[in-house]
Amino acid sequence: MGITERKERDKAEMRRLILHAAHRIFREKGYENVNIRNIAELIEYSPATIYLYYKDKNEIIFALQYEAAAAKRDHVLPAANIEDPWERLLDFGRRYIDFGFKHPDWYDLLFITRAPMEHLDNQESWQLGIATHCFFTETVQACVDKRYFKSTDTETIAYTLWCYVHGLVALFVRERMRMYPEEKRMELAKKSFVMIEQMAKSL
Repeated sequence: MGITERKERDKAEMRRLILHAAHRIFREKGYENVNIRNIAELIEYSPATIYLYYKDKNEIIFALQYEAAAAKRDHVLPAANIEDPWERLLDFGRRYIDFGFKHPDWYDLLFITRAPMEHLDNQESWQLGIATHCFFTETVQACVDKRYFKSTDTETIAYTLWCYVHGLVALFVRERMRMYPEEKRMELAKKSFVMIEQMAKSL
C-alpha cells in the first residue's frame, strides 16, 4: 500500500471513529449533547482534530443521517422483489415498522429529532430518503392502477399510510406506550398493522 492510499485509509478510519462517537452520544444522551468537545473527549483527541474532518456539528449530523437513511433503504427495499403491488406495499410497511423498532435511534434521527434542516435538500441523506419515498409512492400508484383502493388520489393515500406507520413507530421509539405492559407492546403494534391492512382498501 502506497503513502497516498494509507493516508486515505487513515482519514476514512478517523471519520468512522468520529461518527461512531457522535452516534453513541446521540443514542445515550440525545441530540442536544452531541458537540465537537464531547466527541473529542470520547475518542481522546483534541477538538481541533475533529475540525480537520468535519467543519461543525451539523456536518457530523448530516453524515449520521446519511448512514441512517442508507440503513433504512437497505432494510425496506427487499420489498421491491415482490411482483404484486399490494403485497409489495404491505411488505414495505412491515419492513418500515421493523426498521423503526430495531433501530429506534436511527429512526429518531431521521424523522423525530429536530436536527438541522437548512440546505438539507442538497445533502446525500435527503436525496437517499427521497429515492426510498419515491419507491413507496410508486408502489401506491401501482396499487391505484390495479384498483386496490377506492380513491385514485395517490398522493393523499401515500401520505395517509405514511402518517399511520410513522405514528405507530414514533410512539414506540419515544416510549409513549408505557400505559401498556412491555410484553404486549410489540404484539399490539403487529395487530394494529393487520387492522390497517384490512382498512386500507377503503381509502
